[in-house]
Amino acid sequence: MLALILSQLALYGAAALIGFALGWRMRALRHMLVANTLERDLEDLRARIGEAHVRRARR
Repeated sequence: MLALILSQLALYGAAALIGFALGWRMRALRHMLVANTLERDLEDLRARIGEAHVRRARR
């Protein structure tokens, strides 16, 4: 009976560890995607501001 309880605890522990690892990986991937999107948007805005400055200087 004790062996059954210990094996169940080990299985639940392994499932919890796998779930935590998968959740952590998904969080890291989402963070990477958001960071890349923000960086791309920032570069786009900087380019637009630069173009606006050039157009204004040419007037």
